[in-house]
Amino acid sequence: MNSAYIASKSEGNILKIFEFIFSIFSLIHISNAITPLILTKGTNEGDGIDISSFDLSINAKMSILIYLITWILLLVRWKRVVSIFSQNKLLWILMGIICFSCFWSVNPAQTLRFSLYALGTTSFGLYLATRYTLRQQLSLFGWTYGLLLILSILLAVAIPQYGIMAGVHEGALRGVFTHKNQYGAFMALGSVVFFLNAIRGEKNSWIYWVLLVLGCASMVMSQSTTALATFGVMLILCLIYRIFRWRYEVMLSAVLAVTIIGLIALIWVAGYIGSDSLFSSVGKDASLSGRTDIWRYVWDQIQLRPLFGYGLAAFWNGYEGPSGYIQLAMRIAVIYAHNGFLDIWLSIGLVGLSVFLAGFVITSKQSLALLRKTNTPEGFWPLLFLTYILLSNLTEGTITTMNNSFWAMYVAVSYSLVIAKNNRYAIEE
Repeated sequence: MNSAYIASKSEGNILKIFEFIFSIFSLIHISNAITPLILTKGTNEGDGIDISSFDLSINAKMSILIYLITWILLLVRWKRVVSIFSQNKLLWILMGIICFSCFWSVNPAQTLRFSLYALGTTSFGLYLATRYTLRQQLSLFGWTYGLLLILSILLAVAIPQYGIMAGVHEGALRGVFTHKNQYGAFMALGSVVFFLNAIRGEKNSWIYWVLLVLGCASMVMSQSTTALATFGVMLILCLIYRIFRWRYEVMLSAVLAVTIIGLIALIWVAGYIGSDSLFSSVGKDASLSGRTDIWRYVWDQIQLRPLFGYGLAAFWNGYEGPSGYIQLAMRIAVIYAHNGFLDIWLSIGLVGLSVFLAGFVITSKQSLALLRKTNTPEGFWPLLFLTYILLSNLTEGTITTMNNSFWAMYVAVSYSLVIAKNNRYAIEE
């Protein structure tokens, strides 16, 4: 009896260790870190090299392996999964729209492939929510972003031709990512994760304070002004959430006010709006680094297919297809809209964007309800993460194809809030 119990406990520990390592590895992989940089041989923007000419098939195969393991692990906990699966209907309606977009896509094969990735990444997010509590998720993300940060610094020091950009963005830190803006986007959120883990005040909290300092310094080195502005707004919001947590009316007003001010500030910083001399001094133009021009041409294309879009991940295809209009108009290579919400509109139309936004609003409402019930770091995490999604998709795009770690974390947060609601917003340890 005792030997059987010990054997069972040992097997349980092995499974926990495997899942922990698997979760971190998967989050790093679907963040498009390390592997794409190696496969593209450290190619820089402005090198004149077409990235699509590289063989990235191994990256896709690794993703498929992750999805297969995810589905097996979901089956292991099928009772828990089934109990909450249907309680997030808008998310799966969105997945349905994405899959059906193959039928009207301008590039059906590509849309089908990315639809499968979206389903797999959504499943991984569901796995995170059913396997880990919010507190455990925050710790898991701390490990993940910590590893990405340390590896990025080591790569920049050891192999600078990979870790530091050349060409158009010479000298900018990109770490284990293919572009400095990508690195900045991850470190902006990663620094928030470090901060939340640090204020827990546990024995090893000093490690997270060190990581926070390194994260902020590396964002400066990445020359990603959007990332720095986003992190600054989120830090201010975190302090406001703590101060006004107990008064719903005051808290809601403060959240709305700071978010609106933050959006305006983010736009200002992203484009250095102010004066022509300021633009020229930092090498920016007076139209949000060209973003407003891109948005104008994107809007022209949206009006041609406003309701259902061009199919998931089907629009941006260089000079071929509808994106050719924007390439010719801008006279530079443009690979995304520099606005996540416009990219979603391009992919799955106003119908798909409306479903996403409706789900986002419901999830935000649940995060506010959770915040009123707790003063712990994990209680702040959902609302801060949703704020990040809102801010980061204003001038960049972090969830456009719904097959990266940001999307997986969004799904995890969304389902974790469903679980919290079922428990009357009592956070599981």
